Amino acid sequence: MSAVKQFQANPAVSCVDEGEDGALLYNPDKDDSVILNRTGRTVWAFLAAPHCIDEIAGHLTTAFPAVTPEQATQDAATFVESLTPDFILPTS
Repeated sequence: MSAVKQFQANPAVSCVDEGEDGALLYNPDKDDSVILNRTGRTVWAFLAAPHCIDEIAGHLTTAFPAVTPEQATQDAATFVESLTPDFILPTS
């Protein structure tokens, strides 16, 4: 049986919270930045600890009840994939 892959926010990345507008992430090691919308900011905060895609999706459906579990899973996977490895790190 294979372990479930988990992901965590890269601790080297700084996050400037922009309130309802989302957040700005900056990775000094790569001299790169990314702007997150409010949903992305919610996921980023959740990834302070390691979580798998299903846990991230569950968090999204709790935070945004109008989102279906299927859409949340797809969005979580897309978000993590788009920010790995510079902003989000695989932990397992």
